[in-house]
Amino acid sequence: MTLAQVPHRPIAFSVIGGFLGAGKTTAINALLAAGAGRRIAVLVNDFGDLAIDAALVTRRNATTIGLANGCVCCTLAGGLVQAIIDALALVPPPDAIVIEASGVSDPRRIAQIARTDPALAPDATIVLVAADQWRPLSRDRYVGDVVHAQVAAADVLVLNKVDLVSAAEL
Repeated sequence: MTLAQVPHRPIAFSVIGGFLGAGKTTAINALLAAGAGRRIAVLVNDFGDLAIDAALVTRRNATTIGLANGCVCCTLAGGLVQAIIDALALVPPPDAIVIEASGVSDPRRIAQIARTDPALAPDATIVLVAADQWRPLSRDRYVGDVVHAQVAAADVLVLNKVDLVSAAEL
């Protein structure tokens, strides 16, 4: 089955990106907790354990977590396109699909998937930046290009952890 073969109305498709430790999982937890009855499928593209808040989890297996809002959270171990197809095939379908990008990925490339199929409605690429990490990471010779590309990909930029820096740094 391809994305185009899954029948439904276009589903909002968002990507949450940011470097490691920027607060992506915390933002996802807040989104799910405040879901207001919306069914949100969360696809997690990360290398570590899923850290979805236990209060939001109803069941868990190796690749999928049942969420209290009636939707799912999947790891992308089987591939991004397959995870999206699986989310689109849910009955009833989700109101939105949110991808938590890996901390070292380019969220723009992930967001481009929404433009490839009419089953998906591009929503936003949200990038979180930890205020205390920005300066050292942006100047780092190994990861500086990555964090700059993440910020450039943002439709919405969230400056997080502002309590960890001085007013002058902020």
